Amino acid sequence: MRGQVTTIALVVAAGMAVFIASISTYDSLRAGRDRFYAAARFPQVFVTLKRAPLSVVAQLREIPGVAAIEPRIVRDVILDWPSAILPVSARMVSLTHAGDEPLARLHVRRGTPPEPGDSRTVAINEAFAEANSVKLGTDVPVVLNGRIQNFRVAAVALSPEYVYAVKPGVPIPDDRFYAVLWVDRSAAEAAFDMKGAFNDAIVSLTPGSDPGQVIDQLDRLLEPYGSVGAIARRDQPSNRFLDDELNQQKVMSITIPIIFFGVAAFLLNVVLGRLVTAQREQIAALKALGFPTTPLVLHYLKLVAVVVLFGSVLGLAGGFLFGEAMVASYHGFFRLPALVFELTPWSALAGFLISLAAATLGVVTALRNVVALAPAVAMRPAAPRRFRRSWIEALLSAKALTPRRVLAIRNFAGRPLRSTFTIVGIALAVPMVVLGLFWRDAIDQMIEVQFNLVERGNAMVTFPHPLNRTVIGDLAREPGVLVAEGLRFVPVRLRAGHRSYLTSVIGLPFNAGLRRPHDAALRPIDVPPDGITLTRRLAERIEVGPGEIVTIEVMEGQRRKIDLPVSAIVDETIGMSSYMEIDTLNRLTGEGAVVSAASLFVEPSALPALSRRFKELPVIESVAVKTYTLSSFLDKIAGIVLVSAGILTAFAVIVAVGVVYNSARIALQERAWELASLRVLGFTRAEVAQILFSQFAAEIVLAIPIGLVLSQSIVTLIARFHSNESFQIPGVVGARTYVVAVAIVVATAAASAYIVRRRVDRLDLVAVLKTRD
Repeated sequence: MRGQVTTIALVVAAGMAVFIASISTYDSLRAGRDRFYAAARFPQVFVTLKRAPLSVVAQLREIPGVAAIEPRIVRDVILDWPSAILPVSARMVSLTHAGDEPLARLHVRRGTPPEPGDSRTVAINEAFAEANSVKLGTDVPVVLNGRIQNFRVAAVALSPEYVYAVKPGVPIPDDRFYAVLWVDRSAAEAAFDMKGAFNDAIVSLTPGSDPGQVIDQLDRLLEPYGSVGAIARRDQPSNRFLDDELNQQKVMSITIPIIFFGVAAFLLNVVLGRLVTAQREQIAALKALGFPTTPLVLHYLKLVAVVVLFGSVLGLAGGFLFGEAMVASYHGFFRLPALVFELTPWSALAGFLISLAAATLGVVTALRNVVALAPAVAMRPAAPRRFRRSWIEALLSAKALTPRRVLAIRNFAGRPLRSTFTIVGIALAVPMVVLGLFWRDAIDQMIEVQFNLVERGNAMVTFPHPLNRTVIGDLAREPGVLVAEGLRFVPVRLRAGHRSYLTSVIGLPFNAGLRRPHDAALRPIDVPPDGITLTRRLAERIEVGPGEIVTIEVMEGQRRKIDLPVSAIVDETIGMSSYMEIDTLNRLTGEGAVVSAASLFVEPSALPALSRRFKELPVIESVAVKTYTLSSFLDKIAGIVLVSAGILTAFAVIVAVGVVYNSARIALQERAWELASLRVLGFTRAEVAQILFSQFAAEIVLAIPIGLVLSQSIVTLIARFHSNESFQIPGVVGARTYVVAVAIVVATAAASAYIVRRRVDRLDLVAVLKTRD
């Protein structure tokens, strides 16, 4: 039983490894985040405004529920980074306590942050420093008020606000072109003319306080100062993505192990149950000799325990390696001071107990049926089944019904329950492999939808403040620009009943060609002039559907409120967006015909020169080029997904091998007497093997279509559970994935058939036939 024991143990190991790694990775990531948030005093509420005097802070501290408030100066700037081919965007944040802030305290990796009164040095975020080889003492040229001012890097640091650092308007971090700079407040006041004022505040709450009530009070008090709306920690960009990834990892720690353990449990029940049934005569002989039932049961339970223990040891090692690989893939993605893989002890114990329970159930069920028989009855071979002409034979011609085929067909049809279990077991091997492979298809679909269908331009520029739409014509005349379209981004709070969400509405020109929302069938939708269009995840967040009314509170300009119907629901794979026709949106803000950004389609060969040109234009705040965005997406998002997918595929192949091999191996064990009899009657080895394998081949042929149908259902379910507010995983499976999955199962079947054929050839006819005497 070496082969069977090994493959069953490997199936147990695969389920254990996925279970342990998923739960432990989730716990490790959550623990790393919680430790950092606690040590850095991460606030619960964040608010951005135009400008307010510091005297207002005293009023804000009086709001019920506010424990501490830290006013700051935060402004987006451009770095004139010599080696960067694109303008480097940066966020400059003021410090008042040399990094040891009352809230959002810096974690210093190297150096010393700017001391109070030091207006010449900065601390820089670690991700940008690593991506651009920034060392202590390096000069950072910052464009301030049209002039370049050099700051010296005095420290490299991390912040809980920028664990996942992305430039505004871009969903994917690209550390090459986005930096965070921390400067002393004196430097920020001088650079932005903010003496005695602030334009950003972070707030911590007293235990048990309701963030919603605090946010309402902050919005009321800061509205005269241009507040764009306070947000809770949940919606802070870095934390939201980290929470989404944690939730996805939590879902993965439940759904994927359930599938693996479910298949493993089914296999263990079938294999061990059929093993006991095949040994019924030996059990009966022992019973006849006076052996009580308990030692017999314990014998099989010991076998189960050995197999499960062997598999659990392998699974523990595999889970540790899998978990370490997963956590390592997060290092360049989430910037946490200490992110190490920590094995969750209870997951190993739970995995062992689940596997042991599944195996024990299969053995005990089969043993109960055997020991219930009288020894004299159980020692006799089971009564021959009544094989008759089946409906399968009626479908075939007389020429096709050779004696060997009739034997295979009647054995298959005469044991419908056993055949069904075998088919289901083999069928489950297909979705196991698909589950590991489909992530590449999902990523390809995300790229196709978001970067080819929705965002059709290959570059986007944003402006520091809304500009007259004539700037679009100026950009269109730049060398290499083939098409330019203006966009408008307006911060709004969407309300539907008691539900609200702070976001931005994207204003699109009528019949826009470079940014086109699409419906679920991937058909382009024109944004109508009299409603608002929501992405599906945003509509689900505020629980509205097409035709329902949404209240839009504009958070800038004349800060109007208006009720509009939801004109359409669109599907996008990244983020949660809303759209309006740009002229309608501009009338709502009362700011005239202005734009916040421009989507461009540029001749690819002209992109490098145009990028250098953008670095010289003061009206450009940031530039995003699709090529680099896609590269960052594949490096970061896809990298994490594919590490997990690759390891899951390896475990899925192990499960497939275990299922298919054991199906073939047990079929031989159950039919050894019949096959030996046929050999004695004159059948050749090849003819005997053909009888056995023709049934096995029929089971494979029937199992594969069932497995393909199950694959799509399981993938759809997994994709639904794994989608979140940051990314929507499409439940698509490409033809290539199906072909590879089927090929793996067929190859496994061929290898199993080869091993079993060798055993058929080595059958000891006398020994096999004697066991029945």
